[in-house]
Amino acid sequence: MIKAISQTYRFAQEYRRQITCVLVIACAVFAYVYAVNIYRVISHTVALEKIEKEAASLSGAVGLLDSEYLDLSSKITPDNLKAYGFSEGQVSAYISRTSSLGSVALRGHEL
Repeated sequence: MIKAISQTYRFAQEYRRQITCVLVIACAVFAYVYAVNIYRVISHTVALEKIEKEAASLSGAVGLLDSEYLDLSSKITPDNLKAYGFSEGQVSAYISRTSSLGSVALRGHEL
C-alpha cells in the first residue's frame, strides 16, 4: 500500500505541470459551455416573451374582427340579400342518408 502511494506521489510530482494545465483547460472549457448555455437560455426566454406578446396582440385583433363579423352577420337578412341581387338557390339533387352511409361516417372514413 505504501509503495502504491509513493508511486502515485512520484507520478504526481513528475507530471504536476501537465496535470495542472489539463485541469485548467478543462475548467475553461466547462466555463465556456456554461456561458453558452446561459446565453441560450436567456435568448430563448426573451424570444418566448416576444412571441407571447405577439400572440396576445393577435388574439386581441382576432377578437375585434370576430365581434365585427358577428355585428355584420347579424345585419344580414333575406331582404338585404335580395337588394344585392342574391336569391335562394334550388337544390338539384338530394342525397338521402342511408344506413350504410351512416355507418361509414361513424367509422371516420371519407367518401
